Amino acid sequence: MILSRALLLLAQAAPGSSMLVAPPEPVSPQGGAAWVEEVVADTLPRDLAFLGVPAVDREDLRRLRDALAIPAVSVTRATWIRVAETAGAGRLVLGTYETKGDTLSLSLRLLDIERGTLSAPFVASGPLQGVLDLIHSVAWDMALAGETRPVRLREELLERTRGVRYEALKSYGLGLRATEPAARVRHLKRALVLMPSYDEARLALGQIQIDTREHAAANETLSRVAASSTLSRAARFLQGVALLELGRYHEAAASYAELAAQDPTPAVLNNHALALLRMSRPPTKASDVLRKAVEMAPESGDLPFNLGFALLLEGSAEAAAFWLKGLVRDEPADTHARVALAWALRRAGRDAEADEEWSRVVALAPSYASLATPDLQRRFERIQSSERLLALDRERRTDAELVAVHLGRGEKLLEAGDLDAALRELTQAAYLDPYGPRTHLLLSRVHLAREEPDKAVAELRMSLWCREDAAVRGELLTLLQKLGRTSEVRKEAERGLAARPGEEVAPEAPAPPRVQ
Repeated sequence: MILSRALLLLAQAAPGSSMLVAPPEPVSPQGGAAWVEEVVADTLPRDLAFLGVPAVDREDLRRLRDALAIPAVSVTRATWIRVAETAGAGRLVLGTYETKGDTLSLSLRLLDIERGTLSAPFVASGPLQGVLDLIHSVAWDMALAGETRPVRLREELLERTRGVRYEALKSYGLGLRATEPAARVRHLKRALVLMPSYDEARLALGQIQIDTREHAAANETLSRVAASSTLSRAARFLQGVALLELGRYHEAAASYAELAAQDPTPAVLNNHALALLRMSRPPTKASDVLRKAVEMAPESGDLPFNLGFALLLEGSAEAAAFWLKGLVRDEPADTHARVALAWALRRAGRDAEADEEWSRVVALAPSYASLATPDLQRRFERIQSSERLLALDRERRTDAELVAVHLGRGEKLLEAGDLDAALRELTQAAYLDPYGPRTHLLLSRVHLAREEPDKAVAELRMSLWCREDAAVRGELLTLLQKLGRTSEVRKEAERGLAARPGEEVAPEAPAPPRVQ
């Protein structure tokens, strides 16, 4: 279930007249080329923004869906309406497409969320190789249908992608469509081989490399986006993320300072402050920059956390405790905020409060017990990966919804190989719902990837205690066999047979997803 205000898009939030573009659906299974859906969903919001119509771009839409744990499958109109409301978009673009031979037809409509009314269709038809011109045509018509004139000329819109080669565009669309990071990278790199100046493909590749923690590769990829490109700012922002992760703080600070001089958005100020915080002799206090960011986006949870942590590192323990206490009140399940608050209280000499807060930390996350002594070398700061901030409105979410969010994040982080972050998310899910079998199954896979087989065995058993599942039991048997625990293999096999009389328990289960 998704609540309409479960998640807010804060920075540069689009007003009610903004648009959210849902990927168009094929008229028939035989009449579609799946990569076209992704190209439309990617290009149309960029075109609208270029013409002065606020729109949620595809990458922010992906982050929004991930945060709301919406699977990458066909989504109903009702769900898209909820997503649009969550994004603060007043209008939703819905529609269909059809390919017949070398011809493509688009038919898109605007749904007014508040009134519940559909516009007449915006139709474009022509050669498939001219798909970008068809999308531009629809974008122009949509912009003309608005309350104000487009801020650019039609010819300027067409000129944006006039030189894009069809084969490169198709590879780009296939890269956006692919679910596995390796496949996405392969298609996007092919697009760049076919057309080295294709900045959309370069930006998408850099984003994937950051998501998979290949920060040196991401820095190299994004550095090739020209300063004159319309995607230059987005590329510089992401490149700054890569520089922060690589420990090149002076370069990151300089890059974000330049972006802030152009437009000081909260996310830019946040990342600029984190670069300053990690420098040995920063020209400006990080907390001063973060205060400006918090003033611009007070609803965010990440910004006040970073401000509190920066104040703690700068020696202002009382001020740090003030900010962190407010955050813990609003987001009681935020373990890192509780850890930092306990440290701030300890540094401020408020030992009784620190002890009380630490008892809550251990109750929430027993694995954090070793962090009782303040360790300010820990990198708890929260880097923003996009200029559009995402913030959970936890007060309006049920425990079941929060579990779904943490579970979805944990699974994606496990697939990306970020085991520490995956463990945090899945531990939160288990805390909120200790009887979720899939949560314990994913926790077992995280522990196995972290070379903690005993913990993996324990989590598999907990998953089976929650719900008997032949595949999970098979996974447990396989792991016990590999560990040489033959007596336990026999007992677990007998338990499985007792739970499912008349069925054999497979001695081998499908291997867990390989961690990249």
